[in-house]
Amino acid sequence: PQTIFMEFVFRQIEYLIEGDYNFQKKLNRQKWNFEKIWKKSLKHAIFFGIAFFISNTFLAYIVGTDRLLELVTDGPLAHIGSFIALLLFSGVFYFIFAFFREQVCIIACPYGRLQGVLLDNKSIVVAYDYKRGEPKGKHNPLENRQTSGKGDCIDCSSCVVVCPTGIDIRNGTQLECINCTACMDACDTIMEKVNLPKGLIRYTSEKIIAEGKSKLFNARSISYSVFLTILLAIVVSVFTLRSDIESTILRVPGTLFQEYGNDNFSNVYKVQLVNKTRTALPVELRMVSHGGEIIVMGDPIIVDGGKMSEANFLIVMPRKNLTSSSTAVEIGIFSGDLLIDKTKATFIAPNILDD
Repeated sequence: PQTIFMEFVFRQIEYLIEGDYNFQKKLNRQKWNFEKIWKKSLKHAIFFGIAFFISNTFLAYIVGTDRLLELVTDGPLAHIGSFIALLLFSGVFYFIFAFFREQVCIIACPYGRLQGVLLDNKSIVVAYDYKRGEPKGKHNPLENRQTSGKGDCIDCSSCVVVCPTGIDIRNGTQLECINCTACMDACDTIMEKVNLPKGLIRYTSEKIIAEGKSKLFNARSISYSVFLTILLAIVVSVFTLRSDIESTILRVPGTLFQEYGNDNFSNVYKVQLVNKTRTALPVELRMVSHGGEIIVMGDPIIVDGGKMSEANFLIVMPRKNLTSSSTAVEIGIFSGDLLIDKTKATFIAPNILDD
C-alpha cells in the first residue's frame, strides 16, 4: 500500500503540479515567491484532502456507511472525540506521504528486513549486471567500449536520480530497494540512446550474473511450483466443494423433552442457516437417521442470498426408535430434493433403557 499510494497517487499529483525531479529540485531551491507558494499550497491541500478522504473511507469500513453519514450530518461538535481521532489519523497519513515517504520502507516497514533474511544468491531481485557494466566509463560515440576496456555502464547516474529511496542499485541489493523498477526503465532508455543492449539493470539473481547462465528450472523453483499448485488446488476445492448453506443446530436453552401424542417424544431446537450464494434458497429440514418427524414453527424457511436466517423446530421421535436417553440424530438440509448439507443434533428422552 505504501508504494502504491506513493508512486501512483501522491507522486503523480506532485509531478503534475511541480514537474519532474529536476523541476522540483529547482523549485525547492528558489526563494519563496508567488509560483512557489501556490504550487506548494495546492499540492499539500490536495494531499491532506486525499488523506482525509482515505480516513473517512477507513472509518466507513469499521462503522458502516450509514453510521458515517449520521456522524457527518450531526456535525463534528456532536461527536468531537471521533472527529479529533479522524483528524489525527488524517494528519499521520498526510505526514507519511507528504514528508516521511520512503523512510517508512527503510525504518518502519518490517517487510524489507524480513526479505533481507530470506534472500540468498539465487533470489530474483532488481539487480545491476556488474559483469557486463564494469568498469564504468563515460560515453564516447567515437570509441569502441569493448576494445577500450570499458563496460556498458556509462556512469550517467540516471538510475540513482529516479530512485525514490535514493540508492545506487549498482552497489548491489539493498534494504531500501522497494522493487519499483524505475532504475530499470531509466537504464533501458539510456541504453537505447547509446545503441547498447537493454537489460543492464533487470530482474535476475546474483548467481545468474556471476555464472553468466540461467536455469529455467531448479530445485527451488520446482518445489515452489509444486507447493503453490497444491495450495491453489486446495483453495479451488474448498470454494468448489463447499455447500451452498452452512447450518448450525442448537438445543433451545432450558428445555429437555416433552411427551408428544401417543408414545412419542419431542425436543425443541434452533437452526441458524447462512446462505453462501447470491440467490434466495427455500430450505427444508428432514430427518436422515432414526426416522421421526421435523415440525418447523412458523413460516417455511427461505434464506436470502448472502444472509442468515433462524428458525425454531421440533423433532418428534417415536419411542420405538430410541435406544438411549441421549441419541445422536442426523438432520439433512434440503433445497427441493437436493441435499445441500448435513448436521447432527442430540435428542434427549427419558431413560428408556431402565423401562
